[in-house]
Amino acid sequence: MLEYRNIKFIFHDWRTWNNKRACGYKCSDESLLRHVNTRSFGTKRLLEMHDQIDYYLDNAELHKKQRQLTEAGITAYYADNRANGNNYTGD
Repeated sequence: MLEYRNIKFIFHDWRTWNNKRACGYKCSDESLLRHVNTRSFGTKRLLEMHDQIDYYLDNAELHKKQRQLTEAGITAYYADNRANGNNYTGD
């Protein structure tokens, strides 16, 4: 397990469909991704992982606001549809 700015991620390698070696970094730290609709992300290089972690941490307030706007839009969409007789709820 690796760590950068108190965010945990892993290095892993695997074989592709044609048996070539591939490797990269994967982060699924819930504390980092709690404000976005992403469960995990990957990068090929360590510096790219650091850049992505920096982005998510440094823009947390922006992601909170975007999530609020998204949820408000979804709520308004379904409310408008119900008002017009459409009871579709997205499931």
